[in-house]
Amino acid sequence: MRSRFNLALLAILLPFTITSCSGQEKTSAKSFPKITLLNRIVFEQKEFDQAKFACAFLLKQGQDTFAVTAKHLMKIIKPDGIKVRSFDGFVKQWSLFPLDNPNQTVQLGKLLNESKSEKLEDKSTYDNDWLLFTIKNNTTTIKPLTIRTTALIPNEKLYVVGWTRKMEGGAQRVYEFEYYKTIGNRILLKEVIVPEQFGGLSGAPLLDEQGLVVGIVSNGTQDPETGKKYFSPCSIQSLVVPKL
Repeated sequence: MRSRFNLALLAILLPFTITSCSGQEKTSAKSFPKITLLNRIVFEQKEFDQAKFACAFLLKQGQDTFAVTAKHLMKIIKPDGIKVRSFDGFVKQWSLFPLDNPNQTVQLGKLLNESKSEKLEDKSTYDNDWLLFTIKNNTTTIKPLTIRTTALIPNEKLYVVGWTRKMEGGAQRVYEFEYYKTIGNRILLKEVIVPEQFGGLSGAPLLDEQGLVVGIVSNGTQDPETGKKYFSPCSIQSLVVPKL
């Protein structure tokens, strides 16, 4: 009788144990102020609306603050008719918000790196993989980032801060990497503490120990010397803000 009771108790507790363990994703012990946001996009074609899509951050340059997210996102969710990097007539409203406080928002304004010549289907979409916006209004407490201007050092710690696609709440997560090398504008990283799935981190900032931004989460790159594919954010060293 006791053995049957123990088996029955185990059958009840086991699903909770598995759920509890699977929900405890490992993250870095490193912490940063609140810096990452998510995209919320309202299109003229409502079927393309995105209530929670990929990551973004704010960038301080001089006296001005801008919003940055990944350019390749538009390859994924582009409505019919968007062929180039220009959203006139297609996007009604684009805003950003922190997942742990969605009532705070950053309302975006003009797309500063608009292009009527670069097609979204072009491979070049992953080169200089960012969209740069002016800001109409900001009710968040998110800290804007500044760009690091010194070279990266082999094996130095770098961090990606944001949320993956399956996360429905909670504070921003911090994931840990080591710098391997740079190929063109791609920063190849060795994985130290990473999520089970990277989906949704596109557009998140890549930071150094001091919290300076060095890149934006983009895609993977194959090392031609070893044939190994590495997680490789896009360097933002060439990100130049146009004069307003």
